[in-house]
Amino acid sequence: MKKDREDRASYRNNSGIIQKIRNIYCKYIYFAGRMGGGTNVRRHVEFALTDNAFLSIGRDCVIREYTYFQLTKPNPKVVIGNGVVIGRNCMITIKNELRIGDNTIIGGYVQIIDHNHRFQKSKLIKEQEAEIKPVYIGSDVWIGSGAKVLCGVRVGDGAVIGANAVIVSDVPPYAVVGGVPAKVIKYRK
Repeated sequence: MKKDREDRASYRNNSGIIQKIRNIYCKYIYFAGRMGGGTNVRRHVEFALTDNAFLSIGRDCVIREYTYFQLTKPNPKVVIGNGVVIGRNCMITIKNELRIGDNTIIGGYVQIIDHNHRFQKSKLIKEQEAEIKPVYIGSDVWIGSGAKVLCGVRVGDGAVIGANAVIVSDVPPYAVVGGVPAKVIKYRK
């Protein structure tokens, strides 16, 4: 076995002809050049994009299996930085804007949603408009498995979000947060 051969289980493994064809399709046909070189979109990733959606994925990113992107009206825009890893079975649902900084790692089963239903007593729930606010996730952030990042949240650079946390308010840079709703536990040293 060669020393320089990459581990087959690595999330950055680009081997296999089918994977290479999928990456070419995503880069040159589906995204019309809005995906950086070295980016690896794995099997069964689904993109549901409205006619005016904008999705840009940086260089050397990895989007793992069964991740679902849903970009719906009115003006969805998603910009993913360089070196970002998005784990398996994530759901990213955007109506306005999501920005993810460079070198952020998002664990499996994470949900990122930039909208919520209003629930005034005077109207039926199904008749109420959505509240839509952009989500910004900084660089060098780690979002643990199963976390939920909800509308209007800013996650600062270097923050760590614990598994299954629900983020409903801004997270300071380099904070380690956890819980439902998430609270600051400590800061990275």
